[in-house]
Amino acid sequence: MKFSRFPVVLGLAGVLGLAGCASTVGLEATPYASDPNCANMLMATPEDVSGFERSKTTAQATTAWGDGASFRCGVEPPSPSTDRCITVDGVDWLSLDSSDPRIPANGGDGTWTFISYGRVPAVEIVISTQAVGEGTVTDVLTQFSPALNLVPAERQCLGLTEAPQVYNDSETTEP
Repeated sequence: MKFSRFPVVLGLAGVLGLAGCASTVGLEATPYASDPNCANMLMATPEDVSGFERSKTTAQATTAWGDGASFRCGVEPPSPSTDRCITVDGVDWLSLDSSDPRIPANGGDGTWTFISYGRVPAVEIVISTQAVGEGTVTDVLTQFSPALNLVPAERQCLGLTEAPQVYNDSETTEP
């Protein structure tokens, strides 16, 4: 019986081809990805995040670190909101609730999603529980502070006691 090596070679080529694509993370493009500041921030992101090495991505102004984290620059800048805001190394981040429609396809269960607040362009970061490990989410966000600090803050999060008080539709007072 004569065996052909051709199907085996094709099968191996297909497997190797899939293995080569395994390190590419599929991310959606953002509305303002072409902002020149996105390129500057992207270049200032860390080479690895909590032991996860940088991966290739499928969209402009994005990068990822395997299953550890993703970074998308040029998302819609958030307007003032009542979302939980945390400040890490001078950068304000809105922490999105699990039901928030702004959570991207790679967010959800087992991840935290943050959008930078008060900087244009805005950045979205998705962090997995594996990337946090024994640390905290703020430990991971700290790694992105040098990149975000390349763009000056135009606004900042306010605490409840810092917000203007509204007594009726026409009258506001500063705290």
